[in-house]
Amino acid sequence: MNRLAPLALVIAAAAALATGCSSQGSAKPQSGLSVFHTKCSRCHGNDGRGNAVFNTPVLPASRLSEEEMVQVIAKGRSKMPAFSLELTPEEIKAVAGYIKNDLPK
Repeated sequence: MNRLAPLALVIAAAAALATGCSSQGSAKPQSGLSVFHTKCSRCHGNDGRGNAVFNTPVLPASRLSEEEMVQVIAKGRSKMPAFSLELTPEEIKAVAGYIKNDLPK
């Protein structure tokens, strides 16, 4: 039984490390610009003006508030998927702020 104790300790340590390495762990959140280009531009275009193939909206002209955008990004809407499992709340807020304040109008 004593020979299994070190193995159990190694397994427990590995499990603790693995659970702390999720995308929503303590890693530094991406900037709004970085999130936009990695997660949003494929459908919404690099300039946020939409994509005719996907019939996506022109983001700079959106009447949604920044908080409403946060909700849409997190929960999805219509054809847009939810991103709450892929992005941290900070990244969702950052990309909503980028869309609302930094995309060229």
